[in-house]
Amino acid sequence: MKHLQSQKPLLLLAAFTTFLCWNGSTMDSNGKDKRPDTNFYGTIEDHSAKFDAEDILIGGKYEQIPVYQTIKDYKKPTEKDAGSKSEIDPKQNKTFLDLHEITSIELLDPEHPTSSEIEINNRKYIEIIVTSINGNKQNYLVETSREISCLKIDKGLSKDQNQILEERKLNIIHVRNLTIKGYKSAKDAKHIRRGEDDSQDIKKADVASATEKTLDQMEEKVKNLKQEDPSSYEMFKSSMLSLLKSLRQQLQTMLNMLKN
Repeated sequence: MKHLQSQKPLLLLAAFTTFLCWNGSTMDSNGKDKRPDTNFYGTIEDHSAKFDAEDILIGGKYEQIPVYQTIKDYKKPTEKDAGSKSEIDPKQNKTFLDLHEITSIELLDPEHPTSSEIEINNRKYIEIIVTSINGNKQNYLVETSREISCLKIDKGLSKDQNQILEERKLNIIHVRNLTIKGYKSAKDAKHIRRGEDDSQDIKKADVASATEKTLDQMEEKVKNLKQEDPSSYEMFKSSMLSLLKSLRQQLQTMLNMLKN
């Protein structure tokens, strides 16, 4: 019992450390990043090209991403300004972003990223514009060295080629624009796309409704068949063949959608 009590502080410390290490991404025991449990995908445009990407993380995270409020009328401080408002640490005024709630992040001045850097307390920051899924835009400061990691998707020259995933890491100052198109769970292949028309789901619902209607008509025909009237049988036969043909077409459409 005494041995267990002596180990209790160590167990609590281990549990607390594990909690602190979780940041919306995954990490193995050696500190090497694994693929995140949620795969955010979209496009990234650096100063040389634009490419499709997945497993997008900012500073190793997809949620609780710290950014800082901009400083109004910022002027580069002189020696006389030491300790003034110009030297206020932006990190004391944080906002936390979540990629689930973001559609894009872009540099305020992508044409002159280096010249638009600001230095506060010997740290370099750059201003970014964040657009939310509601269309709202907000400017923030972030360290110029903040790392964006992703897997660049190389689809090859032809459709028959298998795509290649190339690991990329670049500081945010090199990213002109980052667009989040959607996300999916690493355990579930289902994509959640933003701003995409739900026409496929609507089409499936329409086919299902038409199929149900056809089956109802067939049932009604059978119930109302007059067995003593031979002419009714011929009409019933013709009607049923027509409905079966329609049903076959609807079922084939559903099968095709399932294949896709």
